[in-house]
Amino acid sequence: MKRYIINIPICLAGAFLVIASCKKMDDYKKHAAGGEIIYPSTFDSLKVIPGRNRAMVTGILKSDPRVAKYRIFWNSGSDSLEAPFVRSGGVDTMKQIVPNLPEGPITFTVRTYDSKGNKSIPMIATGNVYGQSFQTSVNQRGNRVVLKTSFAADGSATINWANVDAYVGVLGMQIHYTNGDNVVRDTIVPAQLVDQQTVIPNVGIKNLLSYNTLYLPEKVGIDTFTVTKKELPAFTEVILLNSVKPVANSANDGSRWATLRDWITNPAAKNHNGYGGTDNSSDARIYFEAGWGASAIQNGKIHQIVTLPPGKYKFEGSVDWYHRGSRNDVYLVAMPGTNGLPDVNNVNTAFASAKLESGWWWWDTTFEVTQKTTFSMGLLLYMDDDGEATRLNSIRLYIVN
Repeated sequence: MKRYIINIPICLAGAFLVIASCKKMDDYKKHAAGGEIIYPSTFDSLKVIPGRNRAMVTGILKSDPRVAKYRIFWNSGSDSLEAPFVRSGGVDTMKQIVPNLPEGPITFTVRTYDSKGNKSIPMIATGNVYGQSFQTSVNQRGNRVVLKTSFAADGSATINWANVDAYVGVLGMQIHYTNGDNVVRDTIVPAQLVDQQTVIPNVGIKNLLSYNTLYLPEKVGIDTFTVTKKELPAFTEVILLNSVKPVANSANDGSRWATLRDWITNPAAKNHNGYGGTDNSSDARIYFEAGWGASAIQNGKIHQIVTLPPGKYKFEGSVDWYHRGSRNDVYLVAMPGTNGLPDVNNVNTAFASAKLESGWWWWDTTFEVTQKTTFSMGLLLYMDDDGEATRLNSIRLYIVN
């Protein structure tokens, strides 16, 4: 318990001119009896946390259970705010919002009071208040720059942000979107100053994403400042993995043939001694070949698992080389579920499919999804062993809303 007891000196005219030490004491005598003045304890660690046309005054009271209230003064004492202070018996914290303040530096004087009206010695705390002038500077800074956005096969969106300097004061970005289940959502992403990439799961494509940047004038504050929302460009493609030349392989025979990375490949498609789907060249493509010493491919399949929100899509293949002997049937297929693609004889059970016709340099199937659906999407092949080849530059899934 902190108690300050001061013996009032008897001020005598004489050799010791101690009368000067008695100045302003009259202000306290009205709380004392018998010549003693009792000061309630004051707050420790008094701070001013800035806000928008307001501030929060904080402090810690470690002792003195008799403190019953406090009063905060500002504007040279012309304005004040009073509030009760309930003690817990331990260490207590004051967090008092002071509203309706002008922008600029500010000084507060804080006193505590006991139930008898005794008041503490004054404590001073200074800080800043922010308002329209800071908002104007935030408007000039604008929203953080977005370098790139993409939509992934798992139904998530990725945002790549431009780097930003610490002095700019970016606290984070608030992102607004409709998810794949048609529910409006928003999320706040704390700022990372360098190389920041944000992944948002379960994003819809029918409504544009938007965002606004949040600014904080100091490292700690009770209010953030922001700017007008900015819309992100519409998504135009679902990014499939390893689907555009040059493609990568997960394993190869050390010579020519290899197996595609990131694709689920069935044994029938690996007709080159356990490898198949691409070759081992420096500019490798999705590539299947039967004949010329290789066995036939009967119901060869490669696919990826793709989760699509409601919308319209175009599944497209781009052909680099196609050679037909007696049979070279190649299909783009979208099949609901995660169990892969049907056999060629059952391709009509697929949600969407398209057969590559001889001589075409690209082909596609367009379909619409009315509710969030997971698909197996890929390539279905039936190739005889008398000189068949299909080599693709890409397999891509476009959004055509």
